[in-house]
Amino acid sequence: MRGLLLSAVVLLSGCFQDSPRVTRLLVAAPMSGALASEGRGLERAVRMAVDEEAAEGSTPTVEVVVMDDKGDPAAAADVARRAVEDGSIFAVIGPMTSGCAIEASRVFALAPLAMITPSATAPILTLQQERPDWTGDRVVFRLPPSDLMQGDVAAEYAVKRLSLRRFVLVSDGTPYGEGLCNAFHHALKRKGGKTLDLLTIKPGLKDYGPAVDAVMTARPEGLFFGGLTLEAGRLIRQARAAGFEGTFMSGDGAKNPEFFEIAGAAGDGAYLTVVGVPIDSLPSAADFLERYQKRWSSEPRPFDHFGYEA
Repeated sequence: MRGLLLSAVVLLSGCFQDSPRVTRLLVAAPMSGALASEGRGLERAVRMAVDEEAAEGSTPTVEVVVMDDKGDPAAAADVARRAVEDGSIFAVIGPMTSGCAIEASRVFALAPLAMITPSATAPILTLQQERPDWTGDRVVFRLPPSDLMQGDVAAEYAVKRLSLRRFVLVSDGTPYGEGLCNAFHHALKRKGGKTLDLLTIKPGLKDYGPAVDAVMTARPEGLFFGGLTLEAGRLIRQARAAGFEGTFMSGDGAKNPEFFEIAGAAGDGAYLTVVGVPIDSLPSAADFLERYQKRWSSEPRPFDHFGYEA
């Protein structure tokens, strides 16, 4: 994928022989707010990839620019409009969340300006390009698979490996959370399981008492959450405090170290799916991990390797 982008840079620069061989690559990601650590990780990964290519001296100069979408879909659409108006940006890496990626993609399609997300997994992000009412070019790409696969694998593991069939599903109401819960629900049904209740919570709240009460009333064997780390940690902590003894499962949106800081002991025994093979389990990624650690003095965030490849 990186080779394709670099080829695009070469072709673009060849069209303007009288101008400097410089082009701009945009990182559209949250640089402030609850997901700022993910955005900063993505920026580090992209800068590392670009600098390594530049050191080889075989590509035009690529300037990495960053725009903060705050993890907010409306802000992401505004970032997309600014990127299109800029005129010097040849491609976009991001946005990171599904809601932001969906809103931004509709702006990029009209330009057209290609975007490659390293982390947005909502099925509708790419499926929307198949719809008759899609306006613009097919410019949306992603590296991880969609949640149709993640939901299926999670349901398979729940039924076949954990012998769990009765679940309450809780979504954070975002395109990501709803898409993942929907995929898990349909896969669970195909595999002989049953959804007892499907609940929606509002992101950012500190008290999820009504949802916890509904879970306790349903008495499921498992609780599956579609959403991000903060809400996942708070939900399971409050559910355990209320006496929930079943299994907690969630997706890649909840999988980062902060989950265990927020959930505390209540996070022990949780199952969190991740798209692809965990990077620390890949022998081929050992060199990347070493170089990342040496340059940034920190471990990569969960989607940084996707950003590097993008």
